[in-house]
Amino acid sequence: MSHVFTVKLNDEIPSVLKRVEEEISGSGGSFKGDPEKGSFDGKSILGDIRGEYCCVSGNEIIITITHKPFLVPYHVIESEIRKYFL
Repeated sequence: MSHVFTVKLNDEIPSVLKRVEEEISGSGGSFKGDPEKGSFDGKSILGDIRGEYCCVSGNEIIITITHKPFLVPYHVIESEIRKYFL
């Protein structure tokens, strides 16, 4: 099962994605993609988190959480992921 949500950005997509890539990579995760679509993964204390993104307009990104630890609710992961993009 996956979870999908949209994030409205305050900056241009390329600059936001560059910052997100640096933050995720800097914390031991991976980030692959371009201004149109991509994927990311990271680790939490309880397990791996994986997701994908696609851009739908100049300031919106749709994010899909594709894998998460069983014990962590989707809303908790969504909240943390939103912080990367804002």
